Amino acid sequence: MGLFDIFNKKEEETSNLHGKNQPAQNHTNEIANFKNPPISIHEDLKNLIWFADGPLKNYTNENSERNTFHYNGYNITIQMTGQEEPSLIYTKQPIILPSDISKIERPPYFPTYSGLTPEQKGVYINLLQNPYNPNIDIGFVFILYYGLERHLLVGNYQKALNVIIKLRDVHSNKSFQSYSANALVLISMLKQKGEIALDFVNSIDKSFEYAFSDNLFLLCYLSFNLPISSKDIIRMAKTFEFSNVNYIKKYPELFEKVMENKIFDTYGQKKILLSNILNSEDLTKLPKQELPIFANTSIRDKSFPVPIISSSIKLKKILNEILTSTHEIVKEKITAMRKEGLIDKSIKQKNEKDLPKFDEKRENELLDSLNKTNGNLLQRHFTLISLQDFYYHYRDLDQKYLDNCIKYCLLDIESLAEMENQYINTEIARAKEYAEIMEIPFSTQEEKKYVKLAS
Repeated sequence: MGLFDIFNKKEEETSNLHGKNQPAQNHTNEIANFKNPPISIHEDLKNLIWFADGPLKNYTNENSERNTFHYNGYNITIQMTGQEEPSLIYTKQPIILPSDISKIERPPYFPTYSGLTPEQKGVYINLLQNPYNPNIDIGFVFILYYGLERHLLVGNYQKALNVIIKLRDVHSNKSFQSYSANALVLISMLKQKGEIALDFVNSIDKSFEYAFSDNLFLLCYLSFNLPISSKDIIRMAKTFEFSNVNYIKKYPELFEKVMENKIFDTYGQKKILLSNILNSEDLTKLPKQELPIFANTSIRDKSFPVPIISSSIKLKKILNEILTSTHEIVKEKITAMRKEGLIDKSIKQKNEKDLPKFDEKRENELLDSLNKTNGNLLQRHFTLISLQDFYYHYRDLDQKYLDNCIKYCLLDIESLAEMENQYINTEIARAKEYAEIMEIPFSTQEEKKYVKLAS
């Protein structure tokens, strides 16, 4: 008995939806539970949801797809692994719409729609009605995001990009911000479309949206000749090996204004083009790193080599000098202002007041979550990451918090190999479950293929 249905649509009208990995076209937004009234999918998500069956079927997994891009002298090939798309909706699976989503258990790490409980599926349907609800657990948001990543390669990439940008403005989770930033910047480079990068850059208006690597930020600005501002340089001060951030913390507006004037005096404008510092020859000499692009587990070759611009000695030297000279000018100004009585001496206590108050309740929640992982190494891995982030946040309060951060980092590293083996076995079990639902055979050869792909 199917729990999804499309009202006022004939089967023959959707026959064109059975092509391989093609987004559904021109269909209604309404999905119905067999026992519940119709549920409306948000207009932004129309034609972006992947269906495994039913009249809206727009996905098959018979053959993997691959896209090849040419970037910076490299041929970058991104291939679908043959594993199931994690956001894929099976319309015959049961759904229970909960009256209170806050009481529903959060999904596991690396979640899939098919692996959710009926109640969790109900929460996900709630998300599809309003993907910009910040109160829905980020695990459900990641399921939606996986499907959007697939669209970046084989679907409506422009519409998917627009939704990702809007999701970033609402969901502050660091992992989500990092993965989505990687995808937006690197897809703009692979497709050689500067307007994508520009839309992304212009969308950043909250501090949590900078939760991605400084090197990626610099790479984006250099690739599309975007100028960096004094605020950008200050934010990345430690990347440029400038550690004396006392005045930056105490007098951020003054520091930024002084730097802006310093840049204008040197370059004749208030911002700096990185291309005025680094040329193509400089870039060829830089080391490269494999940068992850996608979080979606069904996409293979999810990283590609990019130059580590932040490692450039030439760039570091110039920007460190700007930071250092700005620091000295601000120091002189502060001294003069103090002599004139223009600065309240109580500002000296600002750093102490700004230190965060330790959250014992959150610590207990995380430690309790770690104790409840019950052999689920993947969940344990992400809980350990959360503990590392938690203790690192309080590193300035006490050395013991930094020690705890290191402790849980080492525990995480020790279990990585075992976690990989467990993940492979979980994927095989999940594939067998899918095969049973779809009433298709699952052979030993198929199992070996999953082991090979997962490894």
